[in-house]
Amino acid sequence: MERPEPRMLLEVQNLQTSFFTSDGVMPAVNDVSFSLRRGQTLALVGESGSGKSVTAYSILRLVQPPGRIVSGKIKLHSERLGEVDLAKLNERSDTLYKVRGGVISLIFQEPMTSLSPVHTVGSQIAEAILLHQDVPKAQARAHTVEMLKKVGITRAEACFDQYPHELSGGMRQRVVIAMALVCRPELLIADEPTTALDVTVQAQVLGLIKTLQQEIGCAVLLITHDFGVVAQVADEVAVMQRGRIVEHGDVRAVLKAPQHPYTRTLLDALPSRRAAKVA
Repeated sequence: MERPEPRMLLEVQNLQTSFFTSDGVMPAVNDVSFSLRRGQTLALVGESGSGKSVTAYSILRLVQPPGRIVSGKIKLHSERLGEVDLAKLNERSDTLYKVRGGVISLIFQEPMTSLSPVHTVGSQIAEAILLHQDVPKAQARAHTVEMLKKVGITRAEACFDQYPHELSGGMRQRVVIAMALVCRPELLIADEPTTALDVTVQAQVLGLIKTLQQEIGCAVLLITHDFGVVAQVADEVAVMQRGRIVEHGDVRAVLKAPQHPYTRTLLDALPSRRAAKVA
């Protein structure tokens, strides 16, 4: 018996996000469309400036002026909120407040930018729980400690009361993952989550995200420039160049037989491929 196809979670249709500058209108995301099903991992791949992060921030309505969504739909099929077009929501709407951090969570590229240096890491995770759930502080603390253990922090009780600068880069990234997943989001957006980490820690973090994804059942939108990362964790890949998706498909098919010249260029930049050519 064939397994039923996972239900649709997110549909981005003809999204255009532009920046209105003194030098003119700069389209950062240009007619981008893709979909994401529950439990699936989609990787958006491309070099810096290709529009990956702006696409992710558009979904959460986090693009700052002079940038704004010009056109398109961002349809979220949420179990908690029903069907919502995020592109049409008012910036101050209660629905958007519930979406951010509750239904959709974001892991930023550099953990120090998403952690307050003057608050303990535990209090910051507990705050996310208190914002989205009606629970007492003691329960929020217990849930935070449990989540810190899940992300591989052995001395979770002690870590709760530590500040970000007291932790290593790998530990800080684990804290950020705990903060992103503590409210059991339906969608996790991971923006270059392993860029600043060494290879060993990178593999651990990717494995951790995959494990927690399976436990929670959330979808993952992974933003990266590294096809090596894509090969490890993604189900599908969408390659972006100059604000457009130039190739989209099953990750194995794209890796085996890329159709677009830009995709082939990115793959040829992998050290393993360069070594094979030299050999």
